[in-house]
Amino acid sequence: MNKINLAVVGFGRIGKIHADNIISAKDATLKMIIDPILHSENQLGDIKVKLSKKLEDIFENQNIDGVVICSPSDFHIDQIKKISQKVKHIFCEKPLGLSVNEIMDIKTMVDNKDLNLHIGFNRRFDPDFSNLKKSLSIGDIGNIHTIKIISRDPSPPPISYIKQSGGMFLDMTIHDFDMVKYLSGSEISEIYARGNCFIDPEIEKANDIDTAIINMSLKNGVLATIINSRKAPYGYDQRAEVLGSKGILKVGNKLLHGVQKGTEKGFESANPKNFFIDRYEMSYKKEMGTFIKSIKGEKVDYANVDDSLHALKSGLAAKESLLNNKQIMV
Repeated sequence: MNKINLAVVGFGRIGKIHADNIISAKDATLKMIIDPILHSENQLGDIKVKLSKKLEDIFENQNIDGVVICSPSDFHIDQIKKISQKVKHIFCEKPLGLSVNEIMDIKTMVDNKDLNLHIGFNRRFDPDFSNLKKSLSIGDIGNIHTIKIISRDPSPPPISYIKQSGGMFLDMTIHDFDMVKYLSGSEISEIYARGNCFIDPEIEKANDIDTAIINMSLKNGVLATIINSRKAPYGYDQRAEVLGSKGILKVGNKLLHGVQKGTEKGFESANPKNFFIDRYEMSYKKEMGTFIKSIKGEKVDYANVDDSLHALKSGLAAKESLLNNKQIMV
């Protein structure tokens, strides 16, 4: 097969990451970018890419093999429905949708139209987390007993973003819910969530929280905990720990540099990397590479509509648990 021709819908921060990775891929070409604030044509480095404000322009280009959706969350469902009429290979950033019914509609379409729909849970493609998964799969630490995931941002997003994000559980923690399923091989059955606002009173005014601890029971009996914060002054804190019958596996932070200094005053090391773009740079490359491979007909592992449905249900259950201060079945 010749190079895969891709279009990107939405040219914000995530859209630019995916566009750069498509341009640098040896087996793909970025043909179009759709975004309502862009002009009709523009240059991206040395690559000339057609830019348009209208989603329908994708259909006029008969050479588009796949579409990468990076638009705001509330556009995802409608855009997938429209794009799938002409293009069968679609990558959609998380969240796929903000309601169970929306995602069930897309699941029906995937089954009936044989859509190749990938969901952007990029942490599955991080080399450390994917190696952790491999170690678990071959039984390096025996049967899994507990999973602990720590995910803390260096600073909260703008209040304007928080108001339209669906809340922390559906915006931030949704990645961690997916990681629990990815690492354990099991869905979450019960959730008990506690949270508060410690960082910014404006977040509370927006009916959201900035700090949370979520305890979970999984269908296979594993116990899991997620610890979230919108602000870690020392950097982007991303860690995981899995305890099993034969030992423990850990993934630590990616640091700004690997030099440690030891003196009579003690040891010093660098802070974690500053944000997700730096920490997960390689995962985004591998994620897009996997989507391209799937279009070429290769068999790949990826987050699908069922994974998105599980993560959304978990997030909604966590919100209900927080509101009612009780354990909720997922």
